[in-house]
Amino acid sequence: MNQRKKQPLLTRAALLDAAGEEFSRTGYVGTGLGSVTLRAGVTKGGLFHHFPDKRSLAQAWIAERLAPAIAALWHIPLEQAATLDVLKQLCRQRFSELAPGDATSALSALTAESRGSDGLLVAGLEEIFEAWRGALGDFLERGKSAGGIHRSIKPAAEAAFLVALIVGVAVTANSPHNAATRRACLSSLEDYLETLRSQAT
Repeated sequence: MNQRKKQPLLTRAALLDAAGEEFSRTGYVGTGLGSVTLRAGVTKGGLFHHFPDKRSLAQAWIAERLAPAIAALWHIPLEQAATLDVLKQLCRQRFSELAPGDATSALSALTAESRGSDGLLVAGLEEIFEAWRGALGDFLERGKSAGGIHRSIKPAAEAAFLVALIVGVAVTANSPHNAATRRACLSSLEDYLETLRSQAT
């Protein structure tokens, strides 16, 4: 611990990583600062030097860890893509990876838990959703321009629906029957995506 005290950036990073493990495993309400400091190997004094309370720790984790993780999982793979086949393949991959504690599942769980109870946390989570919807909307707009996606669709509305669907599926990651549920949802999602395909392709 003495070495970490001399390296505040490492201490802060360790606290954020530990907080992410705890928030993903037990939720915001169920996470105690004692469990975070124990996991990080930092004293409570060290934690309070960086974060005055659990809310500020959660806000930092959402902005600095969860948001980039969702971007890496969903936004970045679609940045240069414009075909439904790419999106379908991405969904297959991500649905197969869903499990309690992964970024998509953590986002879903924290959103359900904090909705209506903590406006600051909700605002941070909503920024992630807004960016995700924007990335999907941009992808669909490119697909329209390229002629692979039907020109009549409304990208922003479709993106909002798709993100909501994916987040809903992520909630089932904690279910004992999640694998079968995910397969069924993926099949229905792929059928739905086909309705967006341009008839000319």
